Amino acid sequence: MKIKFDEKSHTYTHIDTEKPFISVTTLIGKYKQPFDRDGHSKRVADREGVSQELVLEMWEQEKNRACTRGTNIHKVLEDYINYGEAEGDWGWLCKSYDKAVERSIDSFKNVLCENLLYDEEYSVAGTADLIYEHKHEFTIGDFKTNKRFRFSSPYSERLKDPVSHLHNCEFNLYGLQLSLYAYLYEKMSGKRCRKCVIFYLQDDRFLSYHINYMKAEVEALLQHQLNNK
Repeated sequence: MKIKFDEKSHTYTHIDTEKPFISVTTLIGKYKQPFDRDGHSKRVADREGVSQELVLEMWEQEKNRACTRGTNIHKVLEDYINYGEAEGDWGWLCKSYDKAVERSIDSFKNVLCENLLYDEEYSVAGTADLIYEHKHEFTIGDFKTNKRFRFSSPYSERLKDPVSHLHNCEFNLYGLQLSLYAYLYEKMSGKRCRKCVIFYLQDDRFLSYHINYMKAEVEALLQHQLNNK
């Protein structure tokens, strides 16, 4: 492995040269439309009859709670997949995951959890939640625990070029993320991506969403990133 990951700063660097690698999530984030935090928080404050500062504080608290919850759930499932057990009262979560896998993943030989992927040509790296290995193929899986999961933009807002044909929404952003993981693992393993699956935790149940492998879009993003360094 030529890449190291620093969990505290969430950065990837080349072990020998210390060259920084852009993370998959950071790369995808460059093509989102910017969120007007100031304007939107003012509108919410006016509507609710509270101060803008209170709205921003509440948003920050909600974000921190969501991050903590997501981290805990990822850790529990990682332990369960790797060791067959999880500490604490998480049996419902593991059962829900098992059922989602039965519904969504064809027979597989092995599952890799929290696997570091990278490409030196494009200086990009990321960590895939799940890689289910079949004989000559693989399936990419990813856990999502956030509150909002939209399949289109309510205002028909698009992502930035070169993927401006896609709506600016969670489904497409996650699709690009998983597709980039798939692209990296194809190059590293020589295997072919069979499909990408999102395991979205809604309340206490995992919903499974299959996503087409957007290889053409990934190649366009990587080339755009390379040309605009």
